[in-house]
Amino acid sequence: MKLAIYSRTPLAAAPWELYRALKKYTSIDVSLINNMARYRDGRVFPHHLLMASSNGAAMSALCRSELWHVHNYLTPQLIIARKNQKVIAQFHLLPRQGNWKQLMDFADRCYTIEQPLQEKEYKLKSLPNIIDPDEYRPACRRTPIKIAFAPSNTLLLAHPASKGYYQVKAILESVAKKRAVEIVWIEGRPYETNLRLKQQSHILIDDVVTGNWHRTSLEGACFGCVVLNKVMKVPFVYASHGRQASGFCSLPKLDKKTNLTALSMDCCR
Repeated sequence: MKLAIYSRTPLAAAPWELYRALKKYTSIDVSLINNMARYRDGRVFPHHLLMASSNGAAMSALCRSELWHVHNYLTPQLIIARKNQKVIAQFHLLPRQGNWKQLMDFADRCYTIEQPLQEKEYKLKSLPNIIDPDEYRPACRRTPIKIAFAPSNTLLLAHPASKGYYQVKAILESVAKKRAVEIVWIEGRPYETNLRLKQQSHILIDDVVTGNWHRTSLEGACFGCVVLNKVMKVPFVYASHGRQASGFCSLPKLDKKTNLTALSMDCCR
C-alpha cells in the first residue's frame, strides 16, 4: 500500500514521528508531505517532501498514493490531486481553525488526536499521538536540578490555546532567585535541540492552563522527566499555573538525591 501523510504545517513533528514509525516498523510505502517545515518563531522541523512549485516530488507522491492521511487543513493541492484516493482526516487544533468543515466533508473517515480536550471538542474517535520510546530514551542528568518549559506561543490566559507563557515565566524567575535550580527556557529552537534540552532536564512543564497535554508530556515521560501538566492522569503530575511557585520554593534542598516525583507532587499541592 502507498500512503501519503499530508500536513500543511509541521504540527510539532507529530506527522514526522508517525512517518518515522511507519518506515521503521511496517512495509508500507509512506511519504510525508508538508507545505512548510518551520515556524516564524525560529522552530525548524525535519521533513521528507516539501510542497513547492519548483519541486514536483511532493505532488507526485500524492498522486500515486492510494490512501491519504490529512491533518487539519484542506488545501488546493489536495483538491487538484485527488482522483480515487481514500482520505483519513485528523484534527489537532484547538480552537478549531481554518477550513476544518470542508476537510470533514472531503474525507472518508474523520478522527481527532488522543488528547483530552480534542476528544471533548471534536467528539470523534481518536488516534494516538505517536512517539517511539526506542527513539526517546533517558539520559544521565547532572546537577543542578533543571526545570524546563517549552512554550509554543505567547497567547494570554484568556485564549483557549494559551500555554501560560507569562505566568510560568514569572513563576520560574521567582524559583530561580530562591532555589539552586537551572531554568531551561526552550523557545524558537530547532526540533532536535528542543528534544536534547528536554532530555537533559529533570522536571518538564507542559500545559498547566487548559487541562490538556501535548507532545511535550509524551517526550518527557519517555525521557524519564517528572512531567507537570493540568491533567490527572498517570504518569503525569497535576499542576496549575497558579499553584507552582510556592511549592517549588518551599521544598527541601534540591540535589541529585532528591526524589523528583515526590518533589513535583509537593510542588503542586
